Amino acid sequence: MSRHSALVVLLAVFAAATSCTNSPSIDREAIADATVRVQADGCGPRSRLGVGTAIGDGLVVTAAHVVAGADHVVIDHVDTTIDAEVVLFDPDLDVAALRPVAATGAAAPLRDDPASEGETGVIAITSADGPIELVEVEVLQRVTILTTDIYRDEQVRRPGVRLAVAVEPGDSGAMVHLAGGGVGIVWSRSTERSEQAWTVDLPEELLRSDARRTITTPVDTGPCPST
Repeated sequence: MSRHSALVVLLAVFAAATSCTNSPSIDREAIADATVRVQADGCGPRSRLGVGTAIGDGLVVTAAHVVAGADHVVIDHVDTTIDAEVVLFDPDLDVAALRPVAATGAAAPLRDDPASEGETGVIAITSADGPIELVEVEVLQRVTILTTDIYRDEQVRRPGVRLAVAVEPGDSGAMVHLAGGGVGIVWSRSTERSEQAWTVDLPEELLRSDARRTITTPVDTGPCPST
């Protein structure tokens, strides 16, 4: 999980609470099948670990700091380890997309509408030697977060939510699944409250199938982030 020393400032909050009563139910089996473990090598003696989610058109989304500086990335899905190329890397949003060399199972559904205060859902947590666990979450607040890029070089703004959930190192990149589909990914736990985490909305190019199909070329993953 990334650590950001700068004070996180909430800049824009304020979304009306939304009921999920009339929304489609969350497909927990599909979410578990779409979730993978991401392992990135190249920054130190140990692999950096995170969570990834298959989102369709051959892409897996995770947090950028999980794969920053990596020279070799693999994903673990069920009992299979698959090589993957990083094809999108955004250190400002802390979002990355991977293109595995082989299929990884069903894609998680996504939705265009951003998360709203009061919605409930799940994130999928993976472990090196255990099954995927679906953890209940609640959206506490829509926010635009003033923080730094993953290298702590520049101030950036990330649209997302403050989430009620306890996460640990290695959970970065876990997708927030609400009624209707996935809406964003976890990039950090709160440094002020242990039972809360910060998420960033999925960028537009990952929400649209026509745009995802064009994201095919491996990209530079930059230097290794500081620890």
